[in-house]
Amino acid sequence: MRQRARGWVMPDADILSLLRLIDERVSSPKIEVRHRDALIRLRDILEDDLRSYRSDELPKDPQPQSEEAA
Repeated sequence: MRQRARGWVMPDADILSLLRLIDERVSSPKIEVRHRDALIRLRDILEDDLRSYRSDELPKDPQPQSEEAA
């Protein structure tokens, strides 16, 4: 079965840096509500992508094979 490919390739360090910048901007009192909402949605997307990408990289436990005779 094919795995879903990421829509773009961005190193984890860059994603984390971008998330930090988004958090700083969202907490700014000078930001408009519509921009704040868009940044919050973008942050959620990036966090979900990072989380799913990292969970796909984790080694999966091998499934125990049953020794039933056919």
